[in-house]
Amino acid sequence: MKIRMLPVALTAALSLILLLGGWFLYRQTAIERPIEKMLSQYPGVTSAQVDITQKQAVLKLDLQSDVDLRGMIAQLRKEEGALLKTRSIKLDIADHSTPEIDELWKQASFSVAEAMANKRYTMIPSTLSKIESENGNYTISSDMDDHYVYVALSSASDKKANKYIILPLAAAPGTGGQSNA
Repeated sequence: MKIRMLPVALTAALSLILLLGGWFLYRQTAIERPIEKMLSQYPGVTSAQVDITQKQAVLKLDLQSDVDLRGMIAQLRKEEGALLKTRSIKLDIADHSTPEIDELWKQASFSVAEAMANKRYTMIPSTLSKIESENGNYTISSDMDDHYVYVALSSASDKKANKYIILPLAAAPGTGGQSNA
């Protein structure tokens, strides 16, 4: 019996296309789309794009100035916890910063880094509120959960100007955390 190569090659190629296409379709409809829908409906989220890999979930977000990041991540972990249990979450937030907001973060960053390094997280809100009181036209807030410290800087006069910094609590030594602004 002689094996004909053309039908075998076509069958293998068609099987591969169906398997990969099925996986792509499953990933889009059953995994990524529900997360995108939840994030897009969260108050203050302008747009959300999700990319799920085997080890991490990358969330590309465009946020307004009044978003509760900790609450958003908590809701995401609650609603999609089974899916995200084995994956780390990486936030990629669109930058809407201004030079003034960057300068405020520059003033705060050393004190925040020191508090993070010494695990004295209660120093962060007091440092930020002091800088906020000195610069009345800006709002600076912080929040924390089991995984991250969230810092939000925004302008009171320009509702589109904001900067979000997400610092992991378990950062590798010498990395200084992850800036997502």
